[in-house]
Amino acid sequence: MEDLKRKYAKFLIEGCLKLCKGDKLFIIGYNLIEDFIGFVVEEAKKLGICDIKTLINDPFKQKELYLTKSYEEIISNPIMDRTMYNDYAQNGYAFLSLSSPLPGFYEDVDAELLSQVARYQSKSISLYKEYQLKGLIKWNISAVPNKIWAKDLFGSEDEDRLWNYIFDICLIREENTVLAWNEKLAKLKKRADYLNGLKIDYLVYQNSLGTNVSIGLPKGYLFCSASAGTGRGNIVNMPTEEVFTSPDRLRVNGRVYASKPLLHNGNIIEDFWLEFKDGKIVNYDAKKGKEILKGIIETDEGSHYLGEVALVDYTSPISLTNILFKNTLYDENASCHLAIGEGFFECIEGGFDKSKEELLELGLNMSHEHVDFFIGTSDLEIKAVLQNGRETVIMKDGNFVEV
Repeated sequence: MEDLKRKYAKFLIEGCLKLCKGDKLFIIGYNLIEDFIGFVVEEAKKLGICDIKTLINDPFKQKELYLTKSYEEIISNPIMDRTMYNDYAQNGYAFLSLSSPLPGFYEDVDAELLSQVARYQSKSISLYKEYQLKGLIKWNISAVPNKIWAKDLFGSEDEDRLWNYIFDICLIREENTVLAWNEKLAKLKKRADYLNGLKIDYLVYQNSLGTNVSIGLPKGYLFCSASAGTGRGNIVNMPTEEVFTSPDRLRVNGRVYASKPLLHNGNIIEDFWLEFKDGKIVNYDAKKGKEILKGIIETDEGSHYLGEVALVDYTSPISLTNILFKNTLYDENASCHLAIGEGFFECIEGGFDKSKEELLELGLNMSHEHVDFFIGTSDLEIKAVLQNGRETVIMKDGNFVEV
């Protein structure tokens, strides 16, 4: 097990971030996974990466703040400071964010307070986000098990069981993990190239849950895969099964129903829907977590609009596990999804070279928020209406119609 963990750690540095001797690395994660963070540091040093910074968060101390302190006291506490992200981005560090969910952990914390603090922290790292969106830094988000997450999924603190799923899904057991991912990414790139070649005007989604929505694309849209996320060829999400683009924020009309629960800030949002008119969310509801959903939507003006359209086969390897991982990184790669909030510069032709004003004019959304939610089902159909007026079905029964 330790050998596989070390192989995973090395792959994240060398295969995903594509770092080498002399590069600089910033690692973010909970103290619950400090042993794995240690493996990452050791493997990074073996590769000649000596300038390594870490931010080790203690969720229990953070929760204590939420339960006992005011908003002003919370955001002024040093353990909630995230402004070092801006400094490290300016100084050329690669960012490795180790996602380790804590389902239900914040259920007894005031939802509005959680949202307020999340908005403050997001705005406090705006320079880092700008570097990320412009492709000026390398970054990666990958998952690491913890006992709380494992117990929520399996009823016992069986981290090894969860680790085994991660090793399989991330192809860590393959003799050459980098080669295996190169082959998968080549397939995703071919899919993205096909969609770009269609010259799509808008997409129409329909399924039996009630989703019936049209989503317009900018004229200069580009579908990308996760290896294009920074413009530097590294893999930004591990694992990845998606091709994605950003919609025209003003050309979304209809209603979408979530096909899976969403874990956000340690709280679950279940059975929710969003209704759009001229791009804006004009109505919504949820059987559980409506206040959390409201907090997402009310982050800023841009969080009332969509920033991402992502297409994923319903029969992806993650979907076939039949597990709701309660981790957006995994669950979003089990089905088609959308994202509220920030759009991607690289999803517009020449986007990295354009100003925010130019991108807004082209239809790209701007926000301090970016939250993925899942809409894929086994009967989802997506029709592409092309700029020449022709129509073609690109997904049927939840899967791509291969050409």
